[in-house]
Amino acid sequence: MTRLLGQVTTLLLYGASPLVAALAPFAVVPAVTSRYGADGWAACAVALSVGAGAAVVAELGWVVVGPQRVARDPARCAEVHHDALASRLVALVVVAPIAAVAVALLVDEHRAAAVLLTLGIAAGALSPTWLFVGLGRPGLTLLCEAVPRVVLALAAAAVIAVGGPLEAYGLASLTAAAVTLVAAGRAVGVRITPTGERLLAVPSIVRGQLVVTTGRAVTALYKTLPAALLQSVAPGSVAAFGAIDRLARAGLGVVAIVPQRLQVWVGTPDADLAVRRTVTSLAVNAALALASAVAVLVALPPAVEVLFTGVVEVEQGAVAVAALLVALTCLSRAFGLALVTLGVVRVTTVAAIAAAAIGVTGVLWGGAAGGATGALLGVAAAEAVAVGVQAAVVVPLLVGSRRASPGSPT
Repeated sequence: MTRLLGQVTTLLLYGASPLVAALAPFAVVPAVTSRYGADGWAACAVALSVGAGAAVVAELGWVVVGPQRVARDPARCAEVHHDALASRLVALVVVAPIAAVAVALLVDEHRAAAVLLTLGIAAGALSPTWLFVGLGRPGLTLLCEAVPRVVLALAAAAVIAVGGPLEAYGLASLTAAAVTLVAAGRAVGVRITPTGERLLAVPSIVRGQLVVTTGRAVTALYKTLPAALLQSVAPGSVAAFGAIDRLARAGLGVVAIVPQRLQVWVGTPDADLAVRRTVTSLAVNAALALASAVAVLVALPPAVEVLFTGVVEVEQGAVAVAALLVALTCLSRAFGLALVTLGVVRVTTVAAIAAAAIGVTGVLWGGAAGGATGALLGVAAAEAVAVGVQAAVVVPLLVGSRRASPGSPT
């Protein structure tokens, strides 16, 4: 009974952290739309899009490979974290100014607020969540990252609601990133600033991460930048697209607890056991994909109405495409995890390149022709390509492994 209670508590902690973190932005949204309308939200949506893309590039793939490295050798967690911190900080210094300039060129209104928010979201590249996952300590994600993010988001919402500037949103995001870094250092006993030695070693660290980083950077083109791309062809559709995209991504952030938990579980040194667990992981994530799609169909329309205070309207067709997109993303995560476990992580880059080619074209063409719905179709098409490429490699490998070494149930 004690063991079962412990497992339930751990699962709840894994679920609570992403849930709280996912809800944080929506503490600010009603204040933004009430005070600054759809135009204010559209500027924030573009900033969130570009900032998230910058964060994906600057985190250098550590969120993909880091948890399993730590899980396989917890004694080296401080060393792995130090390498990750140094390399991501250097990458952020390079990427963040580029993102800021891009947003300044894209938005016409609330430019300063959009730039500040972009920098705050980009700073999320330094998030230590992957370290907590690898250590199997989800409670630290809740305490060190999710709670500070929500508290500061509520503070920003209060400032905006009483007549404060929209810049409060970005300032809160930047502060949250700094607080998380310091809190993580204190909680786990790891560095909050890299040494000069590690900074000098960054080029070699980045080379070791290059394949995963390239895949993640290319993925950002169709996963995190569609709002920015849509702004260039159909700016009037950005508010609706941003509302659907943010809610869908928030939901995906919550259900990410499943692949995150499985990431440690499948990362066993026993190769045969890892294969069997990977098959189970794919089945679990397929069920999750279906359940998530149904949840989007039911919950997304009323959520948009309430959170965006009635100033943003979405079409039912866009909601249906969002449900498909969420399901495909769940499947893509599952196959991506399988590729890491099977030692063919390079395929993620191939899948990302193929998907980006479809996604960027699809968002631009679909957005120009069909607004928010068309842009979502472009993203869904890209995700479908990513799933197809990954599955084409994973399935034969799993079938071959199980034939060569029949295993017993886990």
